[in-house]
Amino acid sequence: MKLLLKKIAYPLIKSRPDFLVIGVQRAATTSLYRYLTQHHQIVVTAKWRETYYFDVPDNYSKGLGWYLGHFPAKLTKGNKLTFEASPSYLYYPPIPQRIKQDLGTIKMIAILRNPVDRAYSAWQMYHNYMNVSLSHLRERADSRTFAEAIEQELKPELNTATYPYNYIDRGNYAKQLENYYQYFNPETILILNFEQFCQDLNANLVRVCDFLNLESFPQEMIQQFQTEKYAAANYERKPEDEQVLEQLKDYYEPENEKLYQTLGIRYDW
Repeated sequence: MKLLLKKIAYPLIKSRPDFLVIGVQRAATTSLYRYLTQHHQIVVTAKWRETYYFDVPDNYSKGLGWYLGHFPAKLTKGNKLTFEASPSYLYYPPIPQRIKQDLGTIKMIAILRNPVDRAYSAWQMYHNYMNVSLSHLRERADSRTFAEAIEQELKPELNTATYPYNYIDRGNYAKQLENYYQYFNPETILILNFEQFCQDLNANLVRVCDFLNLESFPQEMIQQFQTEKYAAANYERKPEDEQVLEQLKDYYEPENEKLYQTLGIRYDW
């Protein structure tokens, strides 16, 4: 009964997101979300950046009304913008079609990171879950070495992982963007570079604000952001992993070339 009420009422009284941050994992998605939630022309009501709607089939089956329950009421929102951010939205193939179907044409932002560094950072995150106290994170921990994880993803018949980490495939950005471009004009998706985002936060936030037709952040806020860290994406490299990292660099060379052709720009990857 409660879900039925949401299905009927929420599309009438709740705001739809004005834009989405769609990825990628271990590439400052959390930081960008935190920065944007502090902008005076943006309002959010959910406690978490992610609704787990488009990427979790059980949630998606609950319908648009359930999804809109995560966003502010239209009266509360007024003329401000609202949004959500999920680092997995870029990756899973069915998602762009779902977004188009439920939200129509919408602006989106993705931050791309050197796929070798992204894969290594993701592995270290999951590997470190073995040492945390939260049981739901320990259940997702990857006990394998980095070399084992990469070898098993390159040779699926050897894969012993019970959780879909997808360290390698998540870095194949060209095919993910091409999937989105089947449903959305590339001009509706702002692509940022993680390394540039970290090196020049001010310039990249100006790009974001221009893209969303927002006023620029005051300089004092930018200075404050530069001292804040959210879900730090960098870990110290282990000497024993250098050979595997070089192997990944060779693997991604043709994949990165596809990306550069798709975007019409080159990164120093």
